[in-house]
Amino acid sequence: MKALLTAVAAVVFATSAAAGTVTLSNYSHQDLTGFGTDFDDIYTLNLGNDTWVSGLLATSAQLAGLPGIDVQSVTLRRLGSGVNWAETVAIDWDVADGGIEKWALTPVQLAAGQWQLEVKGVSYADKTGNGYSASVELPEPASVALAALALAGAGLASARRRKA
Repeated sequence: MKALLTAVAAVVFATSAAAGTVTLSNYSHQDLTGFGTDFDDIYTLNLGNDTWVSGLLATSAQLAGLPGIDVQSVTLRRLGSGVNWAETVAIDWDVADGGIEKWALTPVQLAAGQWQLEVKGVSYADKTGNGYSASVELPEPASVALAALALAGAGLASARRRKA
């Protein structure tokens, strides 16, 4: 039991460590037409190794008030395949003229290489300072190795217990 608790603690510590957070934002979206202006922002992420990635995106206004940005899709793409982010807080734009939207990418393993983060939407704001900020969490390789070691230890402890 002690070995299992140690393994669980190691997994918790290993998965909470992160090599870094990549922060991407664009607060320059503005609609001068009064009917909404489409935007399609693309950012490049280079992953050196296969790794687990997670992320969050939220709309906001740098000036006072609610943001007038409707994010319609957030996708990580590589070589024709894509991983879609899920909208966790939505606004009914038929009823409201502004509000905060949130999108999330649950932890997913991505292959090494160049990935593109694409954010599509519509700006309804007639002033600058409306947009979004996204953060992408990249775990450090040592923490992934520690998590694998902890899981192996848990498996060995379980096998030993069955034999006894």
